[in-house]
Amino acid sequence: MSLNKQMQAYNILRTLAGSLLCLLYRVRVRGKENIPLTGGVILCANHIHMFDPVLMVLGTRRQVRFMAKAEVFSWPIIGFLARLAGAFPVKRGDADIRAVKHSLQILSKGGVLGIFPEGTRAREGDAGQLFLGVTMLAEKTGSLIVPAAIVGRYRFRQPLAIAFGKPFRVQALCEEGKYDRRLATVRLMGIIHELKATLT
Repeated sequence: MSLNKQMQAYNILRTLAGSLLCLLYRVRVRGKENIPLTGGVILCANHIHMFDPVLMVLGTRRQVRFMAKAEVFSWPIIGFLARLAGAFPVKRGDADIRAVKHSLQILSKGGVLGIFPEGTRAREGDAGQLFLGVTMLAEKTGSLIVPAAIVGRYRFRQPLAIAFGKPFRVQALCEEGKYDRRLATVRLMGIIHELKATLT
């Protein structure tokens, strides 16, 4: 599929999925202006539901490429739609070099990558097992990180909100010039949790 047709398919899916989400829930999106219009960007959010990627793409008209667990691509319909939207598989539990290389390529070409540092859906208050690749990707590509916080319970016609924070470089997560990938990722999640507090 050509890039033009892929973008057309993405825009159609974004419109349909976004409209469905707004019908099911009382959606509020804040901070759209914080997502840069050009250049490599990593959107990072807490992860509470399988619809989180749809909520995230409502913040920008740029195409957001997501890592998705490899099992998703074997599911009927869902797997097809994930591919059509430009998502790509990642094997959980060990370092997936192919997924990392694909992520680096997306960012190096000035694209937008959507990542959930918790790696999988986590209950409210559960930090989950953090994915340290977020800060590694930002470090290697010089991409901006845009934190995002999702608050809501995905219950019919109940409030559902996402807030995008101001973009920053990974160096902002360092302490006195010392870079520690795990500490940087923990600090990133701390920023996301601070954003969550502004939505409640």
